[in-house]
Amino acid sequence: MRRRLIALAAALVVIAGAALVLGSGLGGASPKLAEASAESPLLGRPAPALSGRTLQGQRFVLADDGAAVTFVNIWASWCTPCQHELPLVARLAAQWRAAGSTARIVTIDTKDGPVPARAMLRKSGATELTTFLDPTGDRAVSWGATGVPETFVVDGHGIVRARHVGPVTRQWMQQQAARWGAS
Repeated sequence: MRRRLIALAAALVVIAGAALVLGSGLGGASPKLAEASAESPLLGRPAPALSGRTLQGQRFVLADDGAAVTFVNIWASWCTPCQHELPLVARLAAQWRAAGSTARIVTIDTKDGPVPARAMLRKSGATELTTFLDPTGDRAVSWGATGVPETFVVDGHGIVRARHVGPVTRQWMQQQAARWGAS
């Protein structure tokens, strides 16, 4: 009986560990990567195509954006770290817009539909953000995202310059904007 209990306890530990590992890509970044830029096969390469109708119904083409630096932020309404990050991203985008900055923010809401996406944008004060819906996750995958939130930095020539896994900070975004030429 004691051996069975030990075997059962060991099996539960293995199952719990596996669930934690498998689930980490769905709910956000690992704590180790959340503090710094992360490697990506896209770094130094042309950004994946990002064009079409936004959630707001407007046509957008990343290649024609004209920004010196574009941040592509991937999020989901069901992601707790995203719920905390999105208001910061919205405030920074509004400040840059008001100041005439050449830095822009475009977001991709992945694995969601229009109703939860709009609700999250309203709740976060982020209704002005250019947002694409990605209900299947295909857009996020084309960017190499492994979880949410993730943010990519694209320079004015359409080259991916940085990737951040986990919630961004104002400081990181401002440093990236300055580093890649935004005014």
